Order: sequence, then C-alpha cells, then structure tokens
Amino acid sequence: MKDQSGFDLKVIIHELSGLVGARINKFYNTEDGELLIKLYDSKNGKIIIRVLKGSCMHLTQFDRENSEMPSNFTMLMRKYMNEAVITSIEQPSFERIAIIKARKMGAIYNIIIELFNKGNIVVCNEKMIIINALRTSVNDRLMKPNEEYALPKPRFQDAFLDPLEFKRIIKTSKQESLVKSAAMDLGLGGKYAEELCRLSNADKMKNPGFLSQDELDKLYKVFFTLYNSVSHYQNIKPCIIKKENKLADFAPFPLKSYEGADFVFFKTFNEACDYYYSNIQKQDYEDENKKEFENKMNRLTKRLSIQEEGFKEIERKIEECNKVGELIYANYDLIDTVLSKIKNANKNNISWPEIKKMVNHDKETGSPEANIIKSINENDNTITFEINDQVFFADLNSEAKQVAADYFDKAKKMRGKTLGSENSINETRKEIEELNNEGLKKDTRVVERVKENEEWFNKYSYIKTSSGLLFVSGRDATQNEVLVKKVGEDNDLIFHAEIQGSPFGILKNGLHAPGEDKLECAEFIAAHSNAWKMGLSVNVFAVKKDQVSKTAPSGEYVAHGAFVIKGEREVFENITPKICIGYNKENKIISGPKKLISTQCENYAELVPGNIESDKIAKRIQAILGEKNANVLSVKLEIIQRLIPGGSRIIQEN
Repeated sequence: MKDQSGFDLKVIIHELSGLVGARINKFYNTEDGELLIKLYDSKNGKIIIRVLKGSCMHLTQFDRENSEMPSNFTMLMRKYMNEAVITSIEQPSFERIAIIKARKMGAIYNIIIELFNKGNIVVCNEKMIIINALRTSVNDRLMKPNEEYALPKPRFQDAFLDPLEFKRIIKTSKQESLVKSAAMDLGLGGKYAEELCRLSNADKMKNPGFLSQDELDKLYKVFFTLYNSVSHYQNIKPCIIKKENKLADFAPFPLKSYEGADFVFFKTFNEACDYYYSNIQKQDYEDENKKEFENKMNRLTKRLSIQEEGFKEIERKIEECNKVGELIYANYDLIDTVLSKIKNANKNNISWPEIKKMVNHDKETGSPEANIIKSINENDNTITFEINDQVFFADLNSEAKQVAADYFDKAKKMRGKTLGSENSINETRKEIEELNNEGLKKDTRVVERVKENEEWFNKYSYIKTSSGLLFVSGRDATQNEVLVKKVGEDNDLIFHAEIQGSPFGILKNGLHAPGEDKLECAEFIAAHSNAWKMGLSVNVFAVKKDQVSKTAPSGEYVAHGAFVIKGEREVFENITPKICIGYNKENKIISGPKKLISTQCENYAELVPGNIESDKIAKRIQAILGEKNANVLSVKLEIIQRLIPGGSRIIQEN
C-alpha cells in the first residue's frame, strides 16, 4: 500500500477547502485504528474524512465498521470538537501535515494530522497549546498536554522556489542515486522522484554529486512544473493506476513513469484516493486470506493423501495376509512336510549348512517340497517360502496350520485399524468440505457506500423526464395499489400498457407535460411490462386520475393491483421495449429511455429483450460503466440488476 506524499496531500487539501463552514458531527475510530471525522455540509450533506495514520487522509464515500468501544482519544475529540464548525484546512508548505481549524462556542481549536512516521493526531487550542495527542512522543518530539505544539523543522520548502537551493540540495546529497535524493532530500517520495527523473530524461541511478549543470537545469524545470501543478491545482486529472489488473498506485495526473499501465480516472483526487485505499486494503486482505486458505487447503489435502495412502497400504497388507493364509491351506501338505523335515534334522543335530545342502540337492532332483523353499534364516529361526510368486515367512518351530492362523489373525488385527483410519479420512474430508463451503473470506470492514438521503420514490422504479418531472411506476401489485390510490393526484397523469402484466405509472404534475416527456414515460412503462418478457411491441395509454377506479361492472371482480379505466385515453402506439442504464453526474446508476439517459450520462448500455440472465448482464454493465467511472466497480451488483427488466442482450455500449 502506497502512502500519500506531500504533493498528494497538497491536492487533497485544495479539494477539502470547500468544506469550510461544514459542521463536525462526530469522531469515530475503527478496530484497525482509522479515524473517521463525520461532517455535515449544507451543500453536500453528509461527508466523512478518513485518516489512516501514517498513510493518508481523504474524503470517503464508504462507511466502515466502527469500534464497539471508542478509544479515549476519540472520546476526547468528541468532547472538544463535536458540533464545531470548520474555518480552514491548511497544509504547511509541502509537509505531510494537515491542520483543520474549527470554531466551537467562540473557541478556536486546531486538529493537526501528521502523516509521517507512524502518524499522529494532535488537538490544540487557538494558541497551539496541546490539549491532547494520540502519541505524546514521536522520535525526538514531545507532545504533552499544556505544552506548545511545534511543527517539525521544514526540510525543503526553499527548494520549491529557489533554483539555486534546489541544485544545492541535489549536489550535496549523501544519497547514492538521484532518485533517492529526490525522494528523500526533496521530500517527493518515490512516485514523484521516479516521475521527475523520467520527465527529465535523467539517469535515476546516477550519483547526484556528478550531475552536470545542464542536467540540474532540466531537473529543476520539470520539478517546478510538477510543483505548479499540485500547488495551483493545474492540469489535475485524478486517477488510479492498475498493472495486470491489480491496484498499483494513485496520482493527481497520469504519470509517465507508469507508461503502459492502465489508468482509471475520477472527478476528484479524493475520490481516486478513496477508491485506491478502500480497495487496496480489501485486495491485500483477500490476497492474504487467499494465501492462508491455500496453505490450509494444501495441508489438508496433503494430510488426506497420506491418510488415503496409509489406508490403501493397510488394505494391501490385509489382502496379502489373507492370500498367504489361503495359499498355505492350499499347499498345506507341502509346507507341513518341509517344516517337519527341518525340525527332525535339528533334532538329529544336523548342522544348518548340511540342511541347506540337502535342500539344494532336493531342488536339483525336482522335489516339490524343496522347490517352495526360497531361503532358510537360521539366525532368526525362520524359513522363507515362495509359491506362485508369493513370498511369505514361517517360524521353523511352527506347523502349517499355525502359520496360516497367524496370517489370518494378522489380517484381522489390521482390519480393526482400518476403522480408525477411515474415521481420520472422513474427518479430513469434512474439514476440506467445510473450508470449501466457507470459501475465501471477504473484507467486510468497508461495509457500504455512504447512504444518500432516501427519497420516497426510491423504492419504486422511476425516472426524471427531460423537463425534470418525476415519473414513478410500481414494481408489483401492492405498489400499483399505493401509487394509484395514495400517491396519484388530480394534476398527475397515470400510464399503463395494453398488456396483462403491466405496471401503473404516475407522472407527477404531468397533466400539461410536453409530448416528449409523456413518450419517455410510455417507453419506460413498456420496458417494465410483460412486453419485455414476450419480446413484443405494445401500446401504452395515459389517463387522468379521475378516470381510474376500483369499481368493477356488476358481477365482475378487480384484482389487487388492477384498476378499471373509463373515458378517453391518450395512446402511444407500438412502443418497442428498450432501456438504457448509465451512471449520471450525481454518481447514481439510473435507467430509462435512450434519449433521456444519453443526455444525463457520459456512458451507458442499451438493452433489449434477450435470453442472457440479468446477473450476467449486470456484471457486463458494471464493467462498461466502470471504464470511465471506477466508483461503479464497487457498487453492489443487485443495484444494477434491479434496473434490468428481465432476460436481455446489450445492443449498444457507449
């Protein structure tokens, strides 16, 4: 995860300057140690500033899970700063420090956010006397209550305006390379140090002490251009950078040093940083979780493999023991004769060499008893037999019957072991199944996009017409009932398609609406009727409120969600079901007729009835809209899917 540099923070602060006048509602901390400052602004509504200690500060459109128990520092922040009004947000030079000034009941407070080292947050009064600090000791700086807060000594502010100072800093650098000198001595950080070298065509690995005057002049020229861009908010084109479809970085403008990478652009740098930090944490969390998942799965599958091999080996040995036992009974007389002869030879004090010599002689003469003897092992008093390629052992003091019984008994004992082995295998398989069912954990710390103020019509399907009129249609029979009975007024128009399975729609204040607006409503109703499912063109009509009734002719019944229409109708003939889905300037995903959506959205997708399932269409639409508006990529698919009338196909991507 990349940290914001002083250059980055300069752009962030410039965009935050519009928050002057906003009221601080409350401070929160997350379990991960983030600080969330929730504000309310009369122009923008609810706003959240997110501070990730030692890393970044930016506005966020996402809510996060707050800690169940606020920290002592958070409680103190609430005590002093809740209901305070922001009077300024500043950055000393290009330091990684932000100072938020706020007024409460006539008193002025300073919230100092330090992003260097491990980060710190300090609360001071108007005279910069410390009230409290998150960390009271940072390196050689002490920040104790009732003492004056002192900014760290600026390291490079003169270099921004004085070319001689810039060149002196570079030439006298103790860093081994130009890129390190730019990053450390000038405080640019790695990202802008790389960009400085790239735009200057300078060798970034060159020792800064050996740079020529011409090289220094080029460096300063590029440096000053970068400085002007961020300090005066010029040529700002906020973006995130992706490499191999993974988040790599963020910047207030495209960087030459990332040439060949993918750039995704945002309206503000705060939005770009919000997307980067919210998703890089998710990416890192899920990458780590995937690694943990794979390691655990590998351990389990390896254990299962060993257990299964062990089980197979026991089964093999059981089969072999039973086979030997049966083989002994099948050759009982031969084996018993061999064992008897050897025992008799021992009783007659015949030596082992003599016995072996006798066996070899009998083999040469074709003795069937001798031919089943593979070897005699006098040291452990055993004999090795080989019959039909099956080798087995017997005690020289045993009889054939006992040898067979021993092998059968051994098989029986091993069979008892297989039960435990099978239980172990089943337990491991169960663990693997549970792990697969659990799957990869998702990062739920970022819970949802900040909710906007809910409008009453959000639960319905709706559009804003070309004239800005609100048109609302029901999603089901109950909503149809509510719309017509309770929402519809005398100045409204009511729309319905001439097909069974059509919603009712209400154009608010639409009695004298332009024809273009009424056509848009008719097209919207057609797209949300059964005409979509059937792939048919359909007529749509509009009537006044007093033409709609629940009173049926005698002997007839009006179903829930249905109405009786009386009098003349304004009919819109042969409406072909089509719909467009786009992302508008208010950062909302909306749907409606093509002519309407194309004027409100920079990019959109046009749909017609088809056989592709809505979830697959929703994923494709998210990708289309996300190409120019990366925020769409974090929208829940259900939100997009809800706008799709049914099985569809995309006929245009814009």
